[in-house]
Amino acid sequence: MSDLSTVFRHFSDALSSHYGVDAPTSVMERLLRFFELKTLDEKAHLIAAGDIARQVFFIHQGLFRVYYIDHQGNEVNQQFYQPGEVVAPVLSLTHDEPSPFYLQALTPGMIVSADYPSLSQASEHDAAWLQLENAILKSVYLKTARREAQMLLGGAEQRYRWFLKENPELADQLPLYQVASYLGVTPVSLSRLRKKLNLSE
Repeated sequence: MSDLSTVFRHFSDALSSHYGVDAPTSVMERLLRFFELKTLDEKAHLIAAGDIARQVFFIHQGLFRVYYIDHQGNEVNQQFYQPGEVVAPVLSLTHDEPSPFYLQALTPGMIVSADYPSLSQASEHDAAWLQLENAILKSVYLKTARREAQMLLGGAEQRYRWFLKENPELADQLPLYQVASYLGVTPVSLSRLRKKLNLSE
């Protein structure tokens, strides 16, 4: 069982490797007091649509999805997140608006979370924190923009090829129906596409 300090070391390493920010030890130690360690069961929700999200999350263990309910009542996957990533519901956090999305654990998970307004207010004059905050929010924006561009510009096969290239670990861990929802195709269509590409089920 990991403790908060172990998970936070993972957080610090991920900031460097994934987000390109080397946060000083003094900054990380100061931030530590804002974060809380949580374990989650499979299918547990951290955010529900309509909530005004105030938490920012770092994933230590587990797979998570961001999804919404369309007009036909279908769950549509908008993003997947895995260990080493920060989940920040930017629109809700920065504009104090209800989230249109759900955030759910697809597997048992472990995260650290912090109240974003408190964290931001306490560190607003700290240059190292501002660099860290900007890097995380930029990454979230870019991930969303890339996803939207792929959905608009690529056909089903191209979108799946992009998914395999960018998320090889997820492709092996997620059930096909979850991937199909993310790609905007039916599970049957995805199965046929995988056979066309000579990929095993």
